[in-house]
Formats: sequence, structure tokens, C-alpha cells
Amino acid sequence: MMVRNRPYQRRRRAPVLLVVAALAVAAGVTWATVLINTGAASGVTSCPRPTAGPPPGAVVTQAALAKVPPAPPSTVKVRVLNAGGQRGQANLVAAQFSDFGFAQAAQPTNDAFFPDGDMTCTGQIRFGQAGQGGASTVALLVPCAELIRDARRDDSVDVAVGTTFGDLNPGRAVRDALDQLGASGSGSDGSANADPTAGNAQVQGTPVVDPATLAAARQATCG
Repeated sequence: MMVRNRPYQRRRRAPVLLVVAALAVAAGVTWATVLINTGAASGVTSCPRPTAGPPPGAVVTQAALAKVPPAPPSTVKVRVLNAGGQRGQANLVAAQFSDFGFAQAAQPTNDAFFPDGDMTCTGQIRFGQAGQGGASTVALLVPCAELIRDARRDDSVDVAVGTTFGDLNPGRAVRDALDQLGASGSGSDGSANADPTAGNAQVQGTPVVDPATLAAARQATCG
């Protein structure tokens, strides 16, 4: 005996399918939001623009700077600027950079772009075309700072300390990379750390960082 579907059974399937579809869409949106938020949490913190005057320069992505081989710390001239308002912090951070083997470009001072100490972020690494290798090295120690390229002609690097900067406390991978950078030679721009398969000649006596160590050193999670 054939059993026929009753009309009300067919009619009930449509609302059920609509509910299932709605739940699927909601789940997709939820996971997309989670993935977006997770990606943002691992990125560099953004700093505010100065309240008066032009910005210090153009923002550079971490990915762009990661293509630049880091220079040996002893060849990187760093100037620390206080943009967060905490008294004495620039001097403290400058001393820490010195402990890691960096040279000093100038005495620590207040940041002219944020004279009120109101740069509400981790900080900024500011550099010119000639200082890209040095900035790549500094970024190993301050991975959550915003990267700013300006029009300076020398190879100095400014580190502007923001309100949420903290201090320099790198992990083992960063320390290993810095040790390898300072292991031999003096270098000038970090060009010896380029990929040897790219056809660039290695300069005898300059330090070479293990690619795996450098990749691990560049991994950071920023809030």
C-alpha cells in the first residue's frame, strides 16, 4: 500500500530549511569575524596622527620591511624619542638598545611630533631609504611598533616611544638572531643576509643569519 505525503508535511519542510540556512550563514559570519579579529590581533598597532602639523612620514607594512635584510646592531644608529609622556623612559629604552649592541645616533629627547606625550600606541620606528636595514634590525626588538618611512638622507633610525611601549624584552629567537648578526664583521646595510639563491654575492667576514632563526624572530603577536 502506497503512503502519500500529506500536504502539511511538505509545507513544514520549507521553514526548517530556512532555519538551517540562516544558522549556516550566522555560523559563517561568526567564524569570519573570529578570523578577522585574530589577524588584526597579530598585526602592528596603529598610532594616531599628530594633533598639529604634518605626519612624520608614510606608513610601511611589516611585510615590506621583512624583505630587507637586517643590519648588524653595531652599525645601526638609534635615537630614542619620548612620545608617551612617561618621564625618563626614553633614557631607559636608549640604554637597553645600547645593551643589545646598537649605536646611538643622538641623545634621547622628547618627540617633536607629539610634544604633549600623547602618542597612544606602542610606538613608531622612523627611518629613511638609507636606514632600511637598520630599521629591519630594530623591528626585531620592537615588533609591534608602527613603521614610518620619512625623507631623511642618513641611515639613522628613530624609535618614538608611545604610551603603551613597555620595555625591550625579546624572546630567544630574537636574541639568537641578534647574536648571529653581531657574530662577525661590521657590515653596513645588512646586504650579506640576503637570500643566497637570489644571486647576491656574500661579503666575506659579514654576519649571516640563519633564515629559520630570522623567520622565528619576526613572529610576534601584538594586541
